[in-house]
Amino acid sequence: MDGTLYSSTLIHTKFAEAAYYALAHERSISLDQARQEIERKRRELIVRYGSSVPFTLTLRAFGIPIDVWHKYNTAYFDPRDLLVPDPRLRSMLEGLKKKYTMAVLTNNNEIQTQRTLEALGIHDLFDNVFTYNSFNLLKPDPAFFRRVAECLKVPVMACCFIGDRYDVDLKPAKEIGMSVLEVKGPEDLYDLEHYLQQGEHT
Repeated sequence: MDGTLYSSTLIHTKFAEAAYYALAHERSISLDQARQEIERKRRELIVRYGSSVPFTLTLRAFGIPIDVWHKYNTAYFDPRDLLVPDPRLRSMLEGLKKKYTMAVLTNNNEIQTQRTLEALGIHDLFDNVFTYNSFNLLKPDPAFFRRVAECLKVPVMACCFIGDRYDVDLKPAKEIGMSVLEVKGPEDLYDLEHYLQQGEHT
């Protein structure tokens, strides 16, 4: 979802600020110290995962429970204040909905996910929305992808996973047998129906 259905440097900044605040509050350190610690840890995790690392995984590496982090970021900002509806995105998804079962799979929490989908004007277009709260699992854990396929009642081989981060999103999906399509943001989604029809994914 984040980085795929929308692209916003402002929201990324808000997630970062919320993460700094969460660590500062939980460790009783300054915001500047928390920022330095988080960015250092993210650099370490990038070496492991090979791409940008979500703040959820970063804070978990500090021993901060995921539910605690979600309470911080949910209280810190509301995506509905920062995003606007995307008519082109909605039109594309409406076309796909006629042919495919569609689901969101995100490490974000249920509240922020619903807020984001509402802000984009697409909350009514997905058959299912799977967040961390669904199974207490996070990407890139392959179990998350398998549970989603089970809930959708489709074999993993029949699924196409679309995401913007290869190591966190696409690699684990591909490893369990899903087709994958890498995008860099919503601008890559507008012609998504064409790509799926042409089989231009791996």
